[in-house]
Amino acid sequence: MFTAGGIVLAIGGLYFGRDIFIPFAVGILLSFALTPLVNWLRRLRLPRVAAALIAVTLAFILIGGLTYVVGRQLVQLANNLPSYQTTITEKIRALQTSAPGGGVVDKVTTTIQDLSKEISGAEKATEQAAEQAGTALGSPPAPQEPITVRLERPESQPLEIIQTIAGPLLAPLATAGLVVIFVIFILLEQEDLRDRFIKLAGAGDLQKTTQALNDAAARVSRYLLMQLIVNLTYGIPIGIALYFIGVPNAVLWGLLAAVLRFIPYLGPFLAATFPIALAVAVDPGWSMLLWVVGLFLLAELISNNVIEPWLYGSSTGLSSLAIIMAAIFWTTLWGPVGLFLATPLTVCLVVIGRYVPQLEFLGVLLGSDPVLAPEERLYQRLLAGNLEEATEIAEDYVDEHSSREFYDHVAIPALRLAENDRQRSTTDTNYRRAVATTAICVVREIEDHVREKTSSSQEADGADEVPPSAASPNKPILCIAGRTELDRAAAEMLAQVLEENGTGARVLPPIAVTEGALAQLDLTGVEVVCLSYLHPQPQVFARYICRRLRRRAPHVKLVVCCWNAPPQGTHTEDMARQMSADAAILSLDVCVNQVSAWLAHQETASDTSSSHTPATIDNEHERLAAMQHLGLAGGHRHSFDEVAKRVAEAFGAPIALVSMITEEQQLMPGAQGLPPDLNASRQVPREESVCGHVVATDEVIVSEDVTKDPRFTNNPLVLEKGIRFYAGAPLRTSSGLALGSLCVIDMEPREFSDVDRIRLQQMADDLMAELERNSQKQDDQGAPAPTSAQRLKQDASS
Repeated sequence: MFTAGGIVLAIGGLYFGRDIFIPFAVGILLSFALTPLVNWLRRLRLPRVAAALIAVTLAFILIGGLTYVVGRQLVQLANNLPSYQTTITEKIRALQTSAPGGGVVDKVTTTIQDLSKEISGAEKATEQAAEQAGTALGSPPAPQEPITVRLERPESQPLEIIQTIAGPLLAPLATAGLVVIFVIFILLEQEDLRDRFIKLAGAGDLQKTTQALNDAAARVSRYLLMQLIVNLTYGIPIGIALYFIGVPNAVLWGLLAAVLRFIPYLGPFLAATFPIALAVAVDPGWSMLLWVVGLFLLAELISNNVIEPWLYGSSTGLSSLAIIMAAIFWTTLWGPVGLFLATPLTVCLVVIGRYVPQLEFLGVLLGSDPVLAPEERLYQRLLAGNLEEATEIAEDYVDEHSSREFYDHVAIPALRLAENDRQRSTTDTNYRRAVATTAICVVREIEDHVREKTSSSQEADGADEVPPSAASPNKPILCIAGRTELDRAAAEMLAQVLEENGTGARVLPPIAVTEGALAQLDLTGVEVVCLSYLHPQPQVFARYICRRLRRRAPHVKLVVCCWNAPPQGTHTEDMARQMSADAAILSLDVCVNQVSAWLAHQETASDTSSSHTPATIDNEHERLAAMQHLGLAGGHRHSFDEVAKRVAEAFGAPIALVSMITEEQQLMPGAQGLPPDLNASRQVPREESVCGHVVATDEVIVSEDVTKDPRFTNNPLVLEKGIRFYAGAPLRTSSGLALGSLCVIDMEPREFSDVDRIRLQQMADDLMAELERNSQKQDDQGAPAPTSAQRLKQDASS
């Protein structure tokens, strides 16, 4: 009520105090336009008073010059008006005679006149008969018409003539004088006025008030500058074109078009009215009229669709409806001047609404920024059962991004909003079913839309490929809704993305995991089961299902999709362990990547079953003997950590290893950045060794994304630790025996250039050369050599 009362008082004050507020508003607007000029003059070492006076003088000289040009044009137009009367009369007569039907206008006019005369004659005859009948009966004659009396004013005195002429001019002149005074004092006291406004409106929050002032000044200044450029690019070409067309006073109409275009929407029509009317009056034919109409239509199309989006854009932050309503509101308050000031003043109101909580509704009603997030807009359409608009939102987002991003960033968050509403209000569940049903329909529409896009692109490319979803008849992925219809809608979205990715998937409703149906669940050919939950705490529900599924099919991977888990402080590994699942997933994108990695592992397991153990090493006996001779078979734990640390720093990687491949294990005597469990043991079985491939091939191996490398996709160590990048160089003896590798590991894919390959191999060669030198000295002296790590610091860093 306090805010509403304040708004009513403010509107009343603006209306009754318009004689003061209009000049003040115009002065502030002109000060925004002149401030850049004043600042430029100040940078030339001019005093503020001189800079302000020069700027105001130049501005009013420009305005006066334009007024003089417009005045001369108007006088010239007034002198030529009598000569246009003949042309207009002849054109009307020609239009009447050349109308279809041989002068239909004349015939209709003549017929109407004749009928009027007949009606008038009948009325007169009736009146005369009535008078004669009255006379015969002895009634008095009708009274005569009264005599018209006309009052004439006496001849005006000279003082009265002056008052009649000068009176209407006094108000505009007084307003102009007030505007000049306000502009000068605003430019002179700009800093002081700003400080006082901050003190009054800041209420202790200087940061927010300063930000609001800067925002309003930037928006209004940009609006004035861009609107001036747009209007000049509109008015100047129109004036030039009208001159060549032959319309008199083309300069006047060009200036008028530029000025009137400050009026939103209505200005261009007003600017076109005068040249069109003049073209009718000047040209005996109709060609000039057609040229003028075509000129304004062309200029308006170019200005609206090319110039304004390029220069102007959405700099004011106002919606189209807000501009129209603002024009009506300010015109009602302040008349024609309010029409010119409507947009700048409304911009200031929108800025105030952004920074004043009580007036936030102004920014929502008048601003152009979206007030609802994409997921909120979709949820509202789903809640209302509006399938058409929901599908339109979905298709627009898919066209701009992808279906995976739409489901991950918009659709599933919308279902999350529905689930949260369900948690807060458990009385009515009908809306939940409506949301889920509409969401599933949207999924079907998106599936058709993506298929149509794929078919169109293939036809454009001349390809006859079958879509991935149709090329995979088997369904290795089972997506099951955990508890509600909303969970099923999320499962449908996941299945549709998997189908697009070329992976067959089928969806089951929540009833499939009830106690009676779970024992009869068909898991034939299923490799991954994805349980979908929108409940914030799915552990209690998923634990029982995962344990039952684990007992029935130990080989099946179990994924629990926690779509509504809090992103902060959520440890997916702990959640998966609590639910007896292989993975707990928080986003659709991560789920698709994880499932694809598992399936790739299953597909390549049979082809690369021997790739765990590098069994093709021909010189295994000599290699192990050389390792024993150099004292590396036992690992010498922690002796090469400094070397691994320097290698990691050299390549900017989180993990670096110095590894040795023994007969049964991969030893890691040097390591940097290993997980705690691996760092404690410093060894893995040889069949899980990644560095074993380097020893087997005896060359540098680089896998920029190990999930796409068939040598590593089935490696349990890679899958469990999340390794995505690997680069290893063999540690060769002088006789050419590969004993291990010097490798770099990362958890994200990365590029590795040829220069990096050469540098990694050089560091590995330097390490082995130092090891052999130390071993030779030990053999010659028969005494322990100094620690190799201390001597290798310099070589590793180089």
